[in-house]
Amino acid sequence: MAVVVHTQADGIAVLSLNRPEALNAISGQTVRELNAALDRIETDETSGLVLTGMGRAFCAGADLKEAGLRPEERVAEMHELVLRLAGFPKISVAAINGLALGGGLELAMACTLRVAATDVPMGLPEAKRLGLFPAYGGTQLLPRLVGEAKALELILTGEPVDSREALRIGLINRVADDCVKAAIDLARAATVATPAAVSIIRRLVAQGDGTPLAEGLAREAAAVTQVLRTVEVPPFASKSARPETTANPGGEAR
Repeated sequence: MAVVVHTQADGIAVLSLNRPEALNAISGQTVRELNAALDRIETDETSGLVLTGMGRAFCAGADLKEAGLRPEERVAEMHELVLRLAGFPKISVAAINGLALGGGLELAMACTLRVAATDVPMGLPEAKRLGLFPAYGGTQLLPRLVGEAKALELILTGEPVDSREALRIGLINRVADDCVKAAIDLARAATVATPAAVSIIRRLVAQGDGTPLAEGLAREAAAVTQVLRTVEVPPFASKSARPETTANPGGEAR
């Protein structure tokens, strides 16, 4: 049985984690099938990607019952997957349909954008439950979304947040009753620019964190020059092209 179901909707690829009996916990098969699906999506006709889960969970994290793989090996696999999602050439949106904990939330954070259903618990409970820390990218991804202080609080306490709080702190972008549909709509809306422009926008924003403003503006200027070589931009309207107005005796424009 496939543990990652690959479908399409409105020109967007939809990947659904399909281990509902295990709350879609991440197994070795999950990682392999996600990578295989990304291989297909990278060169197909779809313009974006939505990642979601089947059943009542998005993903409850690592499958701690799986045997045969050392933790260090799984961390390496997950880091490769997180890096691949974060740098994927098409926009990815996590549709967090239910519980998202540990590695599940880390997968969602690796996506470009995130939409959650209402009243969904999200968190990184490793410190609280296991005396460990989120090692599938959580210590690096979370501060980039919510800031250092809030990230430390969430990681050190292991306490989950609900959808409303996640939206308030910037962990997710939107809340919707039908989060998969909303994620598909968001993916389509986020891909209206040219692929080159979308790629550069993502890179500039990612590089901007902590970068001096002058350095960031220099990167922006170089990038826009690159895009202008491939995109025909309408000329800016001249002053003479603007509609003229005349004032009547009452002082009103007409």
